[in-house]
Amino acid sequence: MRAIDGDSHFIEPLDLFERYTDPSYRDRTVQVDVDSSGRVTGLSVDRRPMRMADMDELMSACAGYGQKEEGRDISDFDLYRIASQTWQDMDLRIGYLDQEGFAAQVLYPTMGLLWESSVDDPQLADALCRAYNTWAFELVAGHKDRLFPAAHISIRDATLAVREMARVARLGCRTIFVGAAPIGGRSFGNPDFDPIWAAAQELDLAVGIHLVGHPNYTGSQWYRTGNPGFMYITMMNVQDPRIALTSMMYDGVFERFPRLRVGTIESMAGWVGEWLERIDYRYKYLGHTSRMKRSAAEYFARNIWVSANPEERMFPLMVQFAGDERFFIGSDYPHAEGFVHPIRTTRELLATLPERSIEKILCDNAAAFYRI
Repeated sequence: MRAIDGDSHFIEPLDLFERYTDPSYRDRTVQVDVDSSGRVTGLSVDRRPMRMADMDELMSACAGYGQKEEGRDISDFDLYRIASQTWQDMDLRIGYLDQEGFAAQVLYPTMGLLWESSVDDPQLADALCRAYNTWAFELVAGHKDRLFPAAHISIRDATLAVREMARVARLGCRTIFVGAAPIGGRSFGNPDFDPIWAAAQELDLAVGIHLVGHPNYTGSQWYRTGNPGFMYITMMNVQDPRIALTSMMYDGVFERFPRLRVGTIESMAGWVGEWLERIDYRYKYLGHTSRMKRSAAEYFARNIWVSANPEERMFPLMVQFAGDERFFIGSDYPHAEGFVHPIRTTRELLATLPERSIEKILCDNAAAFYRI
């Protein structure tokens, strides 16, 4: 049967932004410092170092797919994988799909997960998005029937965002990537962002809300006096897409744009049951304090999709509770937290469910969300 990988990543060439950013912004673009051995030693943007955790751990995690399954921990991962040019060989990527049994794959950025929190200027953020998007769609040109980049869209300026969305739609884009981090303290349901959601609805673009690195991730307030370490950060920021989605629903985005499709990406699925129950319990007597006009369960059935991990033990229970129409899987290839043999693992995990439900989760739901 057909299967779709709903969450994977490019590993961009380290000089991508220096080559693709508009000349007027090139002196402020993302720059990667590499020492004589090929090890990445620093990242900067807008002439300032990016706010990062341990650089070696971060770079190892970005291209560490399969190494934890070998019994290694992040301190022992290969530091130099990320610099390999083979990551940009899309014939090799197709080989991965064939080996695992995927008919198609959606690709999110890697560097875009890192620079989002370090850029304040909307014009610069737009220039970086345009650079990445141009490169990504050029790279997959020979495999447009199987490889589908999620275009990076900065929502710092709605006019710029809508312009770039129209451009990538002409390139064949099916989905946009929006970083799960608040912009200027505003809910994603703030009317300032309505032109973006209106454009997504009109252009029939799915909105993938993916976690990004940023200093105000969920739980960061407990460690203002020191760095809690990579494990804590990666445990906690998976909650950010859920909160961004909640703010959209709470503030009426799905009422104003009833055909909008929004998915939480790399945020697991085990939260869905508690989320639906918590919101709908309160909606009964507090709904008038929100801009919601119907229950969370109704919005979930109409507007919301969830990318699940193939190894989540709670996943089958969420499908039984919330139905089999709104979940799909992602390999997270080639990041270290990704899942080897994702189709086989998913089938084993969901073995107690009807075969038709498994088929929806492996293929049909992602196809409906991404319009693949």
